[in-house]
Amino acid sequence: MASTLLSFAPMIDSECCRFVLNHYDVAYRETPHVFGWASVLALVHGGTPRIPLWYGDGPRCAGPRAIVDYQETKCPPEKRLIPANSQLAMQVNADWARFNGILAGSTAALAYYYLLPHRDIMIEPFCHGVPSAEAAAVKMAYPAFAGLFRLLLRLSPETAANALTQTRILFDEADRRLSGGVPYLVGEAVTLGDVGLATAAAPLLLPDNYGAPIPAFAVMPPELQAIITELRQHPTAGFVQRIFRDHGPPVTK
Repeated sequence: MASTLLSFAPMIDSECCRFVLNHYDVAYRETPHVFGWASVLALVHGGTPRIPLWYGDGPRCAGPRAIVDYQETKCPPEKRLIPANSQLAMQVNADWARFNGILAGSTAALAYYYLLPHRDIMIEPFCHGVPSAEAAAVKMAYPAFAGLFRLLLRLSPETAANALTQTRILFDEADRRLSGGVPYLVGEAVTLGDVGLATAAAPLLLPDNYGAPIPAFAVMPPELQAIITELRQHPTAGFVQRIFRDHGPPVTK
């Protein structure tokens, strides 16, 4: 029987969970819910408000790293996302912290800062796949939902400017790491660092096969279009596209 991924669908960590579950060939069904209520349900099913939550086929795992830590104990060597070599593993863990932590936080701040004022294009991503009653609540109380995100992410012009600076720094860093045509950030096989970079950068690159619900480039505000256009000029953008093409989860939009 398939396990369950309880998610807030647009969340970077939700796409990351889809990525790693697909990588380990884990059968699952995703049950998206609106932000806030998803955490309540996670508390019921997993004893933690943290989302996304994977449960039903082993221990309850909150977030992609917990899934990886569990699956690495049972997967065949060729499926490992963390190398057996301790020095390589140290680099992969550092990459995960840098990309899934710092870059993902910056990406979320930039995307929500520019997108939240546009109710007309944000209703669908917020309501993607959720029960009809939850969708109705978002449509009725969108200003409250948007305000919650602004509060949690501490959104302001200064926050957005700092997030863009940090994003540029990390893209430049990844460009240097990938120079010379190396296939992956570490070694000759995909690792958790590659997955962390790809899923954190995806909302600001919109690669093919990116499955998280997000407004199309054509309807985004010009300021965000300009940022995406700039970042797509980096070599890292081509790398992210390849990771999604070769290793990403099936698109179910």
